[in-house]
Amino acid sequence: MLGKLLKYDLKYGSRFFILLHGILLAACILGRLLFFERLDFDAGSDIIAPYIILATSLYVLLFTAVSLGTAALLAVRFYRNLFTDEGYLSWTLPATPVEQLWAKLFSGTIWYILDILILALSLVILLSGSNLTAAYAKVAPEITEALGMPLGRYGTMLLVFTLLSSFSGTVTIYVCISIGQLFPSHRVLCAILTYFITSAVIQIVVLGLMVIFNLFPGPYINDAATETDTVQYLFTTLKLSGVINFVLTIVEYFATRYIFIRKLNLT
Repeated sequence: MLGKLLKYDLKYGSRFFILLHGILLAACILGRLLFFERLDFDAGSDIIAPYIILATSLYVLLFTAVSLGTAALLAVRFYRNLFTDEGYLSWTLPATPVEQLWAKLFSGTIWYILDILILALSLVILLSGSNLTAAYAKVAPEITEALGMPLGRYGTMLLVFTLLSSFSGTVTIYVCISIGQLFPSHRVLCAILTYFITSAVIQIVVLGLMVIFNLFPGPYINDAATETDTVQYLFTTLKLSGVINFVLTIVEYFATRYIFIRKLNLT
């Protein structure tokens, strides 16, 4: 039954997902061919800087919109399928609450992974043209020194970490919606507020742990920092974030599971 639920969930919203990311890929291809490949990087910085800032701002907004669109797709599917009138039918299926939850978690994580990979691919398409590559080669040593490693290696590390956190991101969305449905009214608003409150608490906890363990850049990064120092700081920060995400994911999963089993309210 879990497989059938997963298959059905993946079919939901697939057209919207394909359309959204198709627009992103098309925009990146056009941006590469019509803008970055024609940009004269030998011109003065005062001439090309406004164009680069404008293009960067537009693409950041586009990437953010696509990412939020994917999150909205997961949230809407989860809420409509389990906590609205459609939920009355969903809960009559021969599947346990835990199976319903894992079907949503698997499908949501798959959508998130695909979203992250397509976002990464769109960046590669946008920025890998010969014109931009040649311009980057001129400043590559400075960027490598600043990051403590080549840009490609740095980007790969962030990509891997982001992929690993896709499951925790899915659980966070689902637990906020599940908590929101516990309220007698304004459930969507309560779910949104729960999400922002949870995010704020997480940021405070992360900041507190960084203070406690003295993990701010100062001890690792200074004017004489080596590549090892920078990598050490990066790995330490990622490990801290990974541990927090792992613990938080477990707590959020069992909270959602408890609500599914003990506190489900469709009225």
